[in-house]
Amino acid sequence: MIFACKRELSQEIPYPGGITDTTGTDTTDTTGTTPPDTLVNIDSFANFELVVSEGKCANFQVQGKYVSGEYLTENETVTLQVNVITPGRWSVVSGTVNGITFSDVGIFTTTGIQTITIYGAGVPGEFGTTLVPVSVGTTSCSFHVPVSEH
Repeated sequence: MIFACKRELSQEIPYPGGITDTTGTDTTDTTGTTPPDTLVNIDSFANFELVVSEGKCANFQVQGKYVSGEYLTENETVTLQVNVITPGRWSVVSGTVNGITFSDVGIFTTTGIQTITIYGAGVPGEFGTTLVPVSVGTTSCSFHVPVSEH
């Protein structure tokens, strides 16, 4: 007796808005951006840096409710400013402090100062202010997360 499985092929595009050109490089069209109608190679990683002011992440914003002993949800986020030098895929993962970490991935399609959102995960331990470090390339900064008592 012989058993076999039929292989299914995905028709999905690997990244939102992406198309595959004849060279096999995944790209995304940046229509409506400056410069207009350019293609960004989303197979390559972006070159970007954190915007830092006196060791702190510049203009960071903490959203959500951080309670000691309670799991974070998709509502617990931090927005950070970055300076994009070369568009492409990006990834940011903070350090884990007091039981929590922040991360996300995405695609930059333009250069210049932009805002990204990273999402919290984990369970805050001690209540009080938690200083969370984050690094991108050669830039590092930190942001404060207020954790309330359970």
